[in-house]
Amino acid sequence: MAAERPPSAPVAQQPATSQAPARPRRQSTVVGGLLILIGAILLIGQFVRIDIGHFGWPFFIIAPGVLLLFVALTARGPAGEGLAIAGSIITVTGLILLYQNVTDHFESWAYAWALIPAAVGIGMQVYGWAAGRPGNVRVGTRLLGASLVVFFLGLLFFEGVIGIGGYQFDQTAGVLVGAAIIGLGALMLIGNLTSSRRNSR
Repeated sequence: MAAERPPSAPVAQQPATSQAPARPRRQSTVVGGLLILIGAILLIGQFVRIDIGHFGWPFFIIAPGVLLLFVALTARGPAGEGLAIAGSIITVTGLILLYQNVTDHFESWAYAWALIPAAVGIGMQVYGWAAGRPGNVRVGTRLLGASLVVFFLGLLFFEGVIGIGGYQFDQTAGVLVGAAIIGLGALMLIGNLTSSRRNSR
């Protein structure tokens, strides 16, 4: 009877060693791209004579958000989804601050906050498209649509009715906008009631 061969030692998996430096390399790429973008903004500001300290500081918020979105396109799993949502929130917040800083209309935060949930929906859409997950795209689209409805309703109310920006609807426009909002709310209630009755059957 032949002697049994001793079990061979397990062979180390090659992908584990090859993938080890991938994360530090990706982090250095993100940091390097961020530094290049900040330096480019500073140089453009010097040549164009733009007061970056007064007008351009929101770009230092927008740039990291855009970079996070680019990193999220290459990441997978929960990390990729989190990076996409975080990048979208930071980018949209920077764009809101850019508008408010240029126009000096910081009162718009009364309704502009609704764009933050919209940014979450955009981040979910970006991750869904990059990772091939249509469920994320659908949920992100619904969240984006609902947030935009809240934003536009707040815009009409705070700008047109209250007039926080110095503009206010006249009586005719106010009546039309109020009637349109009531009609939209009635349609949504009727749609919810009819769908609930169908589901109960």
